[in-house]
Amino acid sequence: MRDRQLHHLSHRMYRRALRPASYLLVLLGIGLSANGVVAQEGQESSALEIQEVPEVPALEEVERRDYPELEQAIDRVLSDPELQRAKVGVHVEDARTGEVLYSHLADEALNPASNIKLITAATALDVLGPHYTFSTELATNRRSERSIDDLFVIGSGEAFLLFKDVLAWAGELRLQGIDTITGDIIIDESAFAEGYLPPGYETRDTDASYRSSIGALSVNFNTVTTTVTPGAMGEPGVVRLDPPQEHIEVVNRTRTVGGSLARVQVSAVPTAEGTRIEVGGTIGQGAQPVAVRKRVDNPAEFAGAVVARAIEMVGITFDGEVRPGEAPAPEGRERLHVHSSSPLIDTIAAMNKWSNNFMAEQVLLATARGQGQPATWPQAIGKAREFMVRAGFDAEAFSLHNGSGLYEGNAVSARQFVALLRYMRGHAFGPEFIASLPIAGVDGSLRNRLREPHVAGNLRAKTGTLNNVTALSGYVQSRSGRQLAFSILINDPPRRAWIYRPHQDQIAQAIANFDE
Repeated sequence: MRDRQLHHLSHRMYRRALRPASYLLVLLGIGLSANGVVAQEGQESSALEIQEVPEVPALEEVERRDYPELEQAIDRVLSDPELQRAKVGVHVEDARTGEVLYSHLADEALNPASNIKLITAATALDVLGPHYTFSTELATNRRSERSIDDLFVIGSGEAFLLFKDVLAWAGELRLQGIDTITGDIIIDESAFAEGYLPPGYETRDTDASYRSSIGALSVNFNTVTTTVTPGAMGEPGVVRLDPPQEHIEVVNRTRTVGGSLARVQVSAVPTAEGTRIEVGGTIGQGAQPVAVRKRVDNPAEFAGAVVARAIEMVGITFDGEVRPGEAPAPEGRERLHVHSSSPLIDTIAAMNKWSNNFMAEQVLLATARGQGQPATWPQAIGKAREFMVRAGFDAEAFSLHNGSGLYEGNAVSARQFVALLRYMRGHAFGPEFIASLPIAGVDGSLRNRLREPHVAGNLRAKTGTLNNVTALSGYVQSRSGRQLAFSILINDPPRRAWIYRPHQDQIAQAIANFDE
């Protein structure tokens, strides 16, 4: 009965997580997989306290039985000669009792890629709660009837801040009668004490949007979309940046040609001032627009430039500079407007459904904010490790390097992921956690996978993909009616790891079809 109630509650939480219109932007691909593609004081709108969670039973406390049909089905997949050359950890337990149904190299800590987001999501829900919100404050040091001196924009780490939000702020200032900013626009990003690159990101030098920078004030996931459309014959193509701003330099070397083909290359080059977008190639007069998303390298100044553009768009005069800096203490500034984010669960749902790395890093770092102190990575990793030990992890048997799972440095075993899944199933915010996971054959990164009968719409799991890693960990109800928690981790196969997703899916199908 409890399983059925949990399923229905989880489904309601999933529908709620899809509410914001901004979720559609993630649906359109703002953040995809790890391989491709919210506190100034956050407001807690719920008084719900985290309940005491029963400890996960130790393995020896649960009687182990043999299930030969399940074992044979999974072993048959693992016998593939190529998988024999890889490191594969598989672990399946009854999510309620902890009975082990299958286990293969389950204690070997492997790179889980984006399955690390399960830890990020669980930690954030445990530390902050699903209704936590992030505040972005607009303030000034001096105001007259129709003008202000400096405009301070004070970020707190929101991960879902879009240009439409910034434009709404500007409109609010205009409605207050402000038509001139005589000073500067100053971006206060002191909520985060760390640099723009999360741990491990320095190991790769790529302009890909999935490796975007982080920051206490971040707009549009710290990415910019370059759209190229045809110009006049023989002339350069037309290049437009979204969100609009004047911070990023554009070098346009494109040429409009006949036909309907587009051969356009877009790259983002770090500069002393921030980022330069270089566009080259040809675009046919009959070609469809080409849109490419790239990371930006100076989030604070990028956000400030977006604010400046929005200010100008609503008719507020501004001739000053955009620069980073700290706002005066609350008693020394006048608050003009406060923007509150949607509840944290909305960000976590988008993060898990679409495996958005930027969101994961922002969310994990935000868990380290406390009593006005800037968040640091050692504190954030410490929060996650503390939670993981409480969830049943051996402190010496795993490695946590960042919140997204990108690149190397993270190592978790299949058995540990199952322990986490079982722990969260009994957590006060377990329904929200479960609802945030992709649903097989329905949405997120599993929308085109596991569409077979009994699996589609039933299995909920987090995917993970790197060049040498494919991972899948989550929940499914078996044919016998059991709620099962499972983890499948594949590392270092002879070819690109995504090639082995069908093997992974076959194992997941065998688990879902388990019938005793």
